[in-house]
Amino acid sequence: MRKMISVVAVLVAMALPAVAQSRVEAGVGYQLQRSNGPTGACGCFNLQGARGELAYQIFPEWSAVFEVGGGRAANINGQGLDLSLITYLGGLRYSHSLGHRVRPFGQFLAGRVHGFDSLFPASQGTFSSSNSFAFSAGGGLDYRVSKHVGIRIFQVDYLRTNLPNNENSNQNSLRVGAGLVF
Repeated sequence: MRKMISVVAVLVAMALPAVAQSRVEAGVGYQLQRSNGPTGACGCFNLQGARGELAYQIFPEWSAVFEVGGGRAANINGQGLDLSLITYLGGLRYSHSLGHRVRPFGQFLAGRVHGFDSLFPASQGTFSSSNSFAFSAGGGLDYRVSKHVGIRIFQVDYLRTNLPNNENSNQNSLRVGAGLVF
């Protein structure tokens, strides 16, 4: 999945005209997601995966962002349950350059999450996949290595999803990651 996101981001960036390329940024990276299980004891578990994004600069410090990310956890808390998630999020990012190379950013994104390869209870029975609303808020730090390549030193965000879970259907996750920016 990570390789596919990288290839798509590079191809999109190469296909854009030179004027648009200066306003478009693509990124790919690894993400670790710490998510909660049902209420009570933490029941927390980790999902590992990747994320890719496209950002279009609207104003000097504001960009519109579209992000696709995914992760997988196997044998959650030793109960034999797996979980795969894919998020499709879009929103706004504020970034401010500190010199020529360092750029911190903050963002708010909203969209959908698709959960699959697990059990999702519903009034009509239990299903192996489900979709719900999702949003994230967070930020990170990019370091520009050259004119066209940067390193996302870190990205940290809170992710809220509402997949059915026999309790309150709320999941609160912390996502951390790093990667490359083109």
